[in-house]
Amino acid sequence: MSVRFGSFLLDSGARQLFRAGTPVPLTPKAFQLLALLLSRRPNGVSKAEIHDHIWPRTFVSEGSIAGLVLELRKALRDDPTESRWLRTLRGFGYAFANAGRRGGAVEAATGDVAHRLYWGELRATLQAGDNVLGRGPEAGVFVEASSVSRSHAVINVDGASATLRDLGSKNGTSVGARDAREPQVLSDGDEIRLGSERLVYRTLRPSASTRTSKRRG
Repeated sequence: MSVRFGSFLLDSGARQLFRAGTPVPLTPKAFQLLALLLSRRPNGVSKAEIHDHIWPRTFVSEGSIAGLVLELRKALRDDPTESRWLRTLRGFGYAFANAGRRGGAVEAATGDVAHRLYWGELRATLQAGDNVLGRGPEAGVFVEASSVSRSHAVINVDGASATLRDLGSKNGTSVGARDAREPQVLSDGDEIRLGSERLVYRTLRPSASTRTSKRRG
């Protein structure tokens, strides 16, 4: 698995994290944790699962996980007050932020199409499979608004197509005038309503090759 995010590249084959091409030192267990969180993005991973993955059949204190998270934050230059890459799910565990609260995103296209959501100044790049939208720890796309339920809706990405479905939210989900209690296929430019929050779904395809400009003599 090789994953790029911002100026970083995680190469699981080489078991190395790079920043702008320069190796970033990580202890083996911190590397394991980063690889685990990236492989499960945008979903959260419980502390119990992290413990079983990194320290199988071994007792360690909960502070050992916190220590690895602190090491990763330093390596990724991730301020915990900003949480661009690592998100703490209070009372549960941790997640690699698909879209941070300040708009940082893992730029990962699905096949030949990149699926994205925009709201305000924020942006989220959707991953293949289910992407839960909400304001709870289980949400892969975090939408912090009082009208949005903890697990409000889900967008399933399958190749070039994406389908939205409400998850029994209190204030409802719609695509334009269509109620999303039944699955709704999304099209580029669709307006999505989560309660009173407005999001826009966009698809991006690889652009044509860059045209070479003529130099002026």
